[in-house]
Order: sequence, then C-alpha cells, then structure tokens
Amino acid sequence: MQRFKTITVICLTAIFLLVVGNVWYLYGLYDTIKTQAIRTVSECVRRADILEIITRINGSSSFGSDDSFIKLTLLVEGEKTPEGGYDYPNILGRLGQTMSGYFHIIEKSDTLIGDRNYVILDSIFNKELNNAGLYPREAVICPFTEKAAERKNMWSVDFSLSEGQEPVYTAYFSALNGYVLRQMSGIIGTSAAILVLMGFLIWYLLHSVGKLRTIEQMKDDFTHNMTHELKTPVAVAYSAADSMLRYYDQSNEARNRQFLKIIMQRLSFLSGMIENILSMSMERFKTMKLNIEPVELRPLVNEIAGMTELKSRKPVTIRTDIPDGLTVMADPLHLGNVISNLIDNAVKYSGDSVEIAITADSDAISVSDNGIGIEKENIPYIFDKFYRVTSGDRYEVGGYGLGLFYVRQITGLLGWSIDVSSRPGEGSVFTIKFRNDEKR
Repeated sequence: MQRFKTITVICLTAIFLLVVGNVWYLYGLYDTIKTQAIRTVSECVRRADILEIITRINGSSSFGSDDSFIKLTLLVEGEKTPEGGYDYPNILGRLGQTMSGYFHIIEKSDTLIGDRNYVILDSIFNKELNNAGLYPREAVICPFTEKAAERKNMWSVDFSLSEGQEPVYTAYFSALNGYVLRQMSGIIGTSAAILVLMGFLIWYLLHSVGKLRTIEQMKDDFTHNMTHELKTPVAVAYSAADSMLRYYDQSNEARNRQFLKIIMQRLSFLSGMIENILSMSMERFKTMKLNIEPVELRPLVNEIAGMTELKSRKPVTIRTDIPDGLTVMADPLHLGNVISNLIDNAVKYSGDSVEIAITADSDAISVSDNGIGIEKENIPYIFDKFYRVTSGDRYEVGGYGLGLFYVRQITGLLGWSIDVSSRPGEGSVFTIKFRNDEKR
C-alpha cells in the first residue's frame, strides 16, 4: 500500500505539472493569436486609409471623369542577397506601405482633394474588419495626436506609413477576446475534455482502491471472526475427546454417551458452518435449485421462534401475528433459514432482554425487534458478503458477516425483495415482500 501511495503521489504531481505546462502553452497561444489579430487590424487600417484617399480622389476633378480605376506605378526596393541577386521579403506588406506613401503624397500635393473624412474612414475600416473575419462591437480611427481617454478599455493600434515614422492614426476597437478564444476553441475543448476524463479516471481509481481496502478489511474481519467461531466448537470437541481418552470408564455408559453427544454436536455445528460458508459462493447460488412448494408460514415461524426461545441465553419474547392457512410458494428449508437468520440477528444485536414481533400477510412478512439498531450510514452495506458493523457494542457480537448476505441471495432467487428500516437505540424492522405471482 505504501508503494501504491508513492506511485500515486508521483503520478498526480506529474499530471499537475502537465496541466500547468498546458495552461502556460495556452497562454502563449493566446498571445500569439492576439498578436496576429492586431496585425490583421493594422492591415485593415492601412487598406481603409488607402481606400478613403481613393474615395476623395475620385470625388475631385484632378483625375478626369473616368473614376472606375486608378493607374499606379509602384517601386518596391529589394534586398541584395549574398549570391548577388535580389530578394523581396514581405513584398505584399511593402506594396501596401508604398501605396500608402504614394497616396499620401498625392493627398498633400493636390489642393483639389478635400480634407480627410473620418466618417468614411471609420465606415471603410469596419467593413475591412468584417471582411477579415473580425467583428468588434465598436471600431473607430482617430488622429494620432488625439488620444481618446474615454477609450481606455478598448484595444488600440497606432498606424504609420512605414516603420520608424511617426504614427498617423490610432485605431480603437473593442477587445477581441471572443475572436481569440474562438480560434483556440479546438485546443481548449480537447484540453478540457482530457482534464475531465483524467479527473474522472483519478476519482474512479481512488474510489476503486478505497473499495479494495474495504474488501481487504472485511476479509481480515472475516478471518478473525471465523477463527473465533471455529475455536469454540473445536475446543469443546477436543476437550470431550481428551476426557474420554484420559478418563475412559467402560462401565459409565451414560458419561461416555454424553461426551460423544457433545463431540457430535460440535462436529455438526462445524459442518453446518462450513456448509454455510460454501453456500455463500456466487457460483453456488447461480446453480442452486430450489424446491418450490406451498409453505404454510404460521407453523414454520412458530417452530423457529420456539427453538430460539429455548436455546437463547437471555430472555426472548417472540410474538407472531400470522393468519391461519397463509401460504407462500417457496423452498421450505431455505425459507426457514432466512427467518431463522433474521430472528438470530434480532437476538444477537439486542440488550439484556429481547422482544421480537413477526407479522405476515399475503404481501409480506416483517421481523421487528427492540435491539440496538443500525446507523444510517451502515444500512446500505449490511447485505454485503462478510460485512459486519464494527462500531460500538456490535463489534463484540459473534458472527462472520454471511447471514444477511444469505438472506438477500435466497429472497432474490425466490423473486422477492427485502427492505430494512432502523434507528440506533430503537431497533430494526426487516420486511420481505413476496412477488405477486407467488401469492397464495
């Protein structure tokens, strides 16, 4: 178990570190997508700037009446490579910068072109953002010199004609967190699903280990209780046999018969205990054949109650309320064992005196007592194999946790059900409900 704890701690630590690493990676991915989105916004500002100038140029008389197209001659400077040729890195970006510079030169040199129209500029800017797949709630462009204090909660981009120059505009737009998160939705969803699945597996593992520990404890309790139960009849039989060997008196037949009777009783008890244990096998229950026949309840219950009152070492009062002639379809042997188990438990788990009431009708039979009762948290487990309540006085009661398991298995084979209600200090009520098609 210590090794399991060590491995579990190591694995949980590794999983925690992986989760932290995954969160760090997601944070980096968020920054990367955010940077790409801002770069896209910058390109939208550049295109809006060019298109706004073109709109003003088309509205002037400097370029004639044909405003369907604009002829441009653009020069893009290349970079010389080590091999002696030329390379044009980021040619589209450089073309954009060249176009911006060209149109701004025209804007400044032609006095017939009107002043910059920021309403049109904002309209074009919003359209370009939408075409790029960005849909901010608000987006405006202001001159760089006019910093808008009321837009502090918005993202912003400064726009320059080329790198190193003073910005011309500042574009303000609503935060694009939603856009960034949508781009990350796939990896966020799969990461969340993996975390949930991992959490479920960890819970299931720990839950299963807890159940295994409970089963292990039940096994230990069973071994302890069985050893205790077996020691008594073995010791009695051994003492009787030893007395006959040591002090055998052929003339005292009555004494010899008494010793032999004790030995037979103890061996019979041991045989019954072994058979009871063997009958707890699930495979045995699956192949068990019940001899179903009409069983009259009142004589059967009265016989068991009478034997219990005679053999009990403390005062036992058993009251029965069962109609004459009430019968059920059952195996008489196993039904008797079921009722006997319930009565024996009522006697065991009680105080100095016991009062038991057994009532029955065509629907059910109930066994109630004035015993010490069962705590609420233990009730769901009392029918489990080898389970015994190990708190308070009940730990000292003899037994090996098979009686109620046997009761539930037999009632299940008969197609019946068994319920229990109990309160500590007030007693318990076990109710067996008969199946409808077996009523008589």
